[in-house]
Amino acid sequence: MSLSPPTKTVILVLLLALLVVAPIPAGAQTKKDVERAEAAKEQAYQDLLDANQAVGSAISELEGIEAELNELTYTISRLDRKINEFDDQVEELRANAQEVVVEAYTNSGTGLVTAAFTAGSIQDLLTSQTLIGQATDRDLASLDLLTAVNRENDRLKIEVAEKQAEVEVLEEQQVAVVERLAVAREKADEVFEYAKFKYADVLADYEAELKRQAEAEARRREAEAAAARASNNSSGAARSSAAAGLPAVTTKGVVCPVAGNTYFIDTWGAARPGGRTHKGVDMSGASGTPLVAMNSGKVRLNWHSAGGRQVYVYGDDGNFYYYAHLSGYAAGLSNGDRVAKGELVGYMGATGNASVSHLHLGMGRIGGAYVNPYPTVRAAC
Repeated sequence: MSLSPPTKTVILVLLLALLVVAPIPAGAQTKKDVERAEAAKEQAYQDLLDANQAVGSAISELEGIEAELNELTYTISRLDRKINEFDDQVEELRANAQEVVVEAYTNSGTGLVTAAFTAGSIQDLLTSQTLIGQATDRDLASLDLLTAVNRENDRLKIEVAEKQAEVEVLEEQQVAVVERLAVAREKADEVFEYAKFKYADVLADYEAELKRQAEAEARRREAEAAAARASNNSSGAARSSAAAGLPAVTTKGVVCPVAGNTYFIDTWGAARPGGRTHKGVDMSGASGTPLVAMNSGKVRLNWHSAGGRQVYVYGDDGNFYYYAHLSGYAAGLSNGDRVAKGELVGYMGATGNASVSHLHLGMGRIGGAYVNPYPTVRAAC
């Protein structure tokens, strides 16, 4: 059966329309198209790594600054107390010195008047040869003590001024890092959501790579600990073993403590003021982000000027999990309560010695010392 010209025209139009809407076969893509797609995926992967590193580094730097500020504030308050004690002592010694001056004037007459006019200060008068010549041994001891206390008091006041200047510098640095962290967090959220939406496979590769790095680093540190034990270096073995974290078998099945987006890096052992080191991992996230029990166990609630609002979970697995800087506890949570794995214990915040919202997480065996939480939470998060 032959087709009429109008029918042929309709069929031709339909065929052309199908060609327009039909997807181009993969084989029809050009080499440049493929290269561009691969480059875009590689860039998305690198952006994820860079974003996580930027947030983690800023949090670590910020906690270091805050620890130093905390120590300076304590030092200044201690010096202020000592200065106040010296001020009281100076007042008492000055009263005694005045009695010495009156007595010396009575005995020496014009000699002390001349010394008073030539003295540049009351301190010069108290140490003048004329006054000393008239003073008894007891008086001399009192005058010497006054001189020593004044000198030490002046030194302490200079030290306080220097410490306060250091505080001002650190506070400026703190503001700058807080601003940088806010930008880094916003960027990280954008990069994460973009990868989650467009490159699910890249996001999976990124998370797998972070876990692989954490496991490799834990193995390296455990090997260092074994080598230190073999050479009878017990302190080196303890340090390396703590840095390696808990063995995976003792934390099997734990869940991520942050029920939301979080960014963190391994900062175990980072330097802190006074020769101390960082004993945890800082997990960045939005204020109010839910925090959950990593394993089932009993809780203890606490408050400290440095850690702010805190929760300890003493796990049924024999581990303790320490959460610091919380903005609030889960409704109705009390000391001694039992919680199930994954149950809400509180919310991320910035209480205590913290200027931005984050979770400081500590971990270890119950009754033992803190160890590095990074390998555990990297595997769980």
